[in-house]
Amino acid sequence: MPLLRLASLLLVGCFASLFAADRPPNIIFVLADDLGWTDLGAFGSKYYETPNIDRLAAQGMRLTNHHHCQNCAPTRSALLSGQYGARTGTYTVGSIDRFDWQARPLRPVDNVTKLSLERDTFADQLKKAGYATAMFGKWHLGGTPDYHPSKRGFDEAIESEGRHFDFETKPKTEYPKGQYLADFLTDKAVDFIQRNQAKPFLLYLPHFGVHSPFQAKPELIAKFKGKPGAGGHNSPTYAAMIASVDESVGRVMAKLAELKLADDTVFIFATKTAAASPTTPRCAAARAASTKAASASPSSSAGPARSPPAPRTARPRRTSTSSRRSSNSPVPRSRARSSTAKASCR
Repeated sequence: MPLLRLASLLLVGCFASLFAADRPPNIIFVLADDLGWTDLGAFGSKYYETPNIDRLAAQGMRLTNHHHCQNCAPTRSALLSGQYGARTGTYTVGSIDRFDWQARPLRPVDNVTKLSLERDTFADQLKKAGYATAMFGKWHLGGTPDYHPSKRGFDEAIESEGRHFDFETKPKTEYPKGQYLADFLTDKAVDFIQRNQAKPFLLYLPHFGVHSPFQAKPELIAKFKGKPGAGGHNSPTYAAMIASVDESVGRVMAKLAELKLADDTVFIFATKTAAASPTTPRCAAARAASTKAASASPSSSAGPARSPPAPRTARPRRTSTSSRRSSNSPVPRSRARSSTAKASCR
């Protein structure tokens, strides 16, 4: 099932009754880069500290069988276009000449390095539906001006990747000297929310963190230097990078609460792949905007009376992956809490 159709069914089937009839829900999608499966407190880490993402997971659903494609560009092509990875033609990062393919028995198929202009993005569709749309962060779907996200359905778009300090942006945007990229992107995100609070909006926030190079704010590195490692997690710099992404999620959540928009917003946090981490890849936390009703957590308050409670933990089907989970996956199949949850949220 194509991603856009799957997402539509998820939103309509699980969340439709939670929102006011006269206003479609806001949608926020925060995508981390190279964050490992167990690199969040909600997914088992005893070293990295992610209180805001953990709160997001506790208030909504933890998607324990959430899959993306094999690496960066394929994931983004599938996500933005709503298609399976094979249909986008994007199978890896860059052209096949990035590797010594002549040393292989078979020549690999040519790789699509730019998302076809003939394909709508989910931003195109939501913009047609009256949404204000914005994207701040890593794009990786074409670097020429006609492929810039501002030409692919986003009213506002600033692209940046490659470095966490002294970074470049497209278009060129001024920022304070020494600012950390995750903080810059979050500044833009909360400002967009502030300016568009009166209408439905889409905010796509694809962080470059926690992708290499491993660079973090000194004060956060210092925070973790004296902390004993646990479960193979022991890098103060990497921990500080994760903390910056978590701070970003917290700031966005705080802005929604300040503007009383939390109950009108679907908030999804996910990660691309986990090449940067020694742990098992792919985790996601999703929060229905009115997650007070979409959560079975006893610490949540009740939502609209007409809305049935949704499970805290759910395992939707795969979206944009063509491979099956291996038998040695760390997530047991018995992890889903109820068969009703699986049927209603798949």
